[in-house]
Amino acid sequence: MKKIATIFLMLIFLFGSTEAYQLLKLPLLVQHYIQHRSEDPGISFIAFLKIHYNKKLVIDDDWQQDQQLPFKTQQSANAFMFGFVSMPSHPISVQCIPPPFVQKTFRIEKNPEYSFTLLQDIFQPPRLA
Repeated sequence: MKKIATIFLMLIFLFGSTEAYQLLKLPLLVQHYIQHRSEDPGISFIAFLKIHYNKKLVIDDDWQQDQQLPFKTQQSANAFMFGFVSMPSHPISVQCIPPPFVQKTFRIEKNPEYSFTLLQDIFQPPRLA
């Protein structure tokens, strides 16, 4: 049930706030193509699309029907948009306090007691028996 409700709400949002509602006009495109096909049996679907979606504006006898095709016009007034504006009631100030600077000095001494040669007795390669 939750999945169906989620899909339903997503479809409402998709068709309401984007141009996806134009996809609902696809049956009109097919119907208009069939009408053109009955008038001219040699017209292909690509030629039909070139006639109706070319950049040139051609006003002919079926211009009103052409304007109802999908993605032919933008009807943003019919689409509702979701927008939320939240203003804080008082200004927010953020202060970054830098951490205190501590300077440490390190001395490097050459002490023979800490030589790597002392470790020679501990780490030895394995010996064959």
